[in-house]
Amino acid sequence: MDAVDQKVFSQFQSMIEATMATGETCAESIGSAAEKIASALLAGNRVFTCGEHSSSLVAQLLTDYLSQGYEIDRPGFPSLNLNQIAQQSGAAERYNQALKTQAASGDILVLLSGGDNSNLLLGALNTALDRGMSIVLISTANDDLLINLVSYNDVHINIGSAPSPLIIQSQVQIVQCLCALIDSHIFGGE
Repeated sequence: MDAVDQKVFSQFQSMIEATMATGETCAESIGSAAEKIASALLAGNRVFTCGEHSSSLVAQLLTDYLSQGYEIDRPGFPSLNLNQIAQQSGAAERYNQALKTQAASGDILVLLSGGDNSNLLLGALNTALDRGMSIVLISTANDDLLINLVSYNDVHINIGSAPSPLIIQSQVQIVQCLCALIDSHIFGGE
């Protein structure tokens, strides 16, 4: 095996190990999050998503899957991505403003963080709590400020610590698993 082949093999091996670790440590909290989101959707509430840096792409993916469908052909669920709503605003309060004008009690905020305790995400989480929203936090070990704001009524999915590319991969897999479980809760099936 030459150096390039070994590098490719090592990269895929790291991704497989990260996938297995996420599945083992996060299965229960992923199931709880899916149940919470499905219940909110069935009650007529909306799901808001947001993330910072590369996690913003994963937040948009979750919004797309919820509003357009994931594995089955179904009606769209009401889901809004705060990154898209507030992308034109450079203000530090941009997520807060969107939540204050769009969100209501009973809605869900799904926050995806890559481990930097982003002030924007902290502000969004505080605003969501003030609005009576439920929180699903997908975080890493370095998100202690965000983690400390999540209550026992909310769901925390802790990826742990890993290099940034593996965190993003884990977030994508969590989002895909969430969407499959949400569809199963609402429409039945396996």
